[in-house]
Amino acid sequence: LNIVKLTFLMMVLLSTLFVYAPNNGHACSCAEPYPVQQELGNSSAVFSGKVIEIVDQNKNVFSQSSADLVAVLFEVEQSWKGLNQKQVVVYTERSSASCGFEFALNEEYLVYAREDSGTLKASFCSRTTLVSSADADLVELGDGIKPTELGKGQSTSFESEISNSYSGIILVSLVLGLAIVLIYIYKRKKSR
Repeated sequence: LNIVKLTFLMMVLLSTLFVYAPNNGHACSCAEPYPVQQELGNSSAVFSGKVIEIVDQNKNVFSQSSADLVAVLFEVEQSWKGLNQKQVVVYTERSSASCGFEFALNEEYLVYAREDSGTLKASFCSRTTLVSSADADLVELGDGIKPTELGKGQSTSFESEISNSYSGIILVSLVLGLAIVLIYIYKRKKSR
């Protein structure tokens, strides 16, 4: 029985170390943003809009990364390039430490986004900023168009994806279960 307790304790300790192991961090390093017209040319979509929803699928996970993607739903006011939807979803890393732009709910932004694997992504390294700080950009961009399509562009639904938290819990449970079964088999063979 002591070996069972000792093995169980070791498995719990190893699982704890696995879950809370520090990740190697890499700080975001950006060059100066390009001038407005060059940034416009390099972007897949440029628009101004208000953040109406932020979906962070890893919000309640024990082990979070600054590089976890967050979906940000915008109510689009004006568009200069790449979209005609009244609502659009833009993805960004959770933290500026991983070059993500930290959007705030109900704030208005001028967004320079690039397409990546079929989704729009915003970066801390672009000219994306609060509309209240974008006077020079807005003057240079001129008049945008008012979007007319009702669609969101992309869905914020994450039901089809397995959350990282559940994956970690399942992995730890499987390892612990396997260890207990192996100990039980070993003990039965030894007692014969």
